[in-house]
Amino acid sequence: MRVGALLAGLALALAAHAAEQTLTLKINGWHSKGDAYKTEQAVREVKGVNAASADMAGKQITVTYDDAVASPAAIQKAISEAGYLSHR
Repeated sequence: MRVGALLAGLALALAAHAAEQTLTLKINGWHSKGDAYKTEQAVREVKGVNAASADMAGKQITVTYDDAVASPAAIQKAISEAGYLSHR
């Protein structure tokens, strides 16, 4: 019984550290709405990403993610693999 209580407490502690984060990145290389869509789709495939919204006019993407699962580096990697450069 003690082990179960310990594991439950550990799970609660880890959940308390997880938080939804929002990241906005500028994108280089977009020339059309299709480029923005392609980037948005690539980012949405990153595990832990809850939402992604590309702004073609502003040449940026806003991403909401669970920081216990996804990271800015993983999001930027997905953008890079889609063929674009990102920066804050």
